[in-house]
Order: sequence, then structure tokens, then C-alpha cells
Amino acid sequence: MIHAIERAPLVITLSVLALALSACTSNPGASAPTSKSAPATTQPPADSELMLPDADAPHLCGQVSALEGIRYRSDWEHDQGLIDDVEYSSRVAAIEDGWRYMVVGGTDVSPAIKDAQQALASGGIGYENTQFQRAVGDVAGACDEAGSLVSVSALPGQGG
Repeated sequence: MIHAIERAPLVITLSVLALALSACTSNPGASAPTSKSAPATTQPPADSELMLPDADAPHLCGQVSALEGIRYRSDWEHDQGLIDDVEYSSRVAAIEDGWRYMVVGGTDVSPAIKDAQQALASGGIGYENTQFQRAVGDVAGACDEAGSLVSVSALPGQGG
């Protein structure tokens, strides 16, 4: 019996050592550093190689609804003094980016959106850019024909 008690520390030590060694060898990230250089990272594909999803008409019309809703509500909030010029300018810039970078796809609505994007480039989303205003109306008509309405919702206090 005394002989087994004397071996217990040796057995425990060997067990702990075996567990530690197995942990080191089972985790490749825990291995000691080598003089080899790190593997080369792959470069992201060029824009022309990206596989962008093709948008469908309801998706596009939903994006237009969102952008036009934000524009309408932002104009009202600015007119009411609820947001200042800096906040308003920031929203206008974001809306313009939304129009500019919209994934257009190849739908019946796409040509009207491309026309709106070109009109945007000539003077922004302001109501004084009548070319853009007409183009947005054409997008709404194309969405209607595609069976997906453009909808703009109002804030409380705007009659909504």
C-alpha cells in the first residue's frame, strides 16, 4: 500500500504532463513560431469580379420608397426646426449616396432608376432639380407598372 502512495505524485505529474503535451500538439496555433514567413493573404476580387445579386423590382421600389420617405420626413423636420442645417445636410448626402450606389439590376424598373441616377448627378435631390423630380416620378410609374408601389410615409404631426 505504501508503494502505491509513493507512486501517486509520479502518476499525477505524468498525467498533467501528458495533458499539457496533447493540448499543445492538438492546437496548431499554439505551436512555437518558426522562421518561415506568414502565408500570403489573398486580395479581395476587383469590382468587375464581384458577384453582386441582381435586384428585383419590389426590392428596387422598396429602396426608392425608403429614400423618398427619408427625404420627405427630413425636409419637414428641417422646415419645423427639429433638425439643424448640419443634420439636414448629412441626411441629404446619405440619400444621394443611396440613389447613387443603388444596385440597379436588370428589371423593368432599372432604366427609370438609371435615369434618376443621371439626373441626380446634374443637381442633387433638391426640389429645384426638376429633372430629378421628373425622374423620380418616372421611377414611381415604372414601379406601379411592375406591381410594386412607391410609398412614402409621414411622421406624426405631418398628417400621418
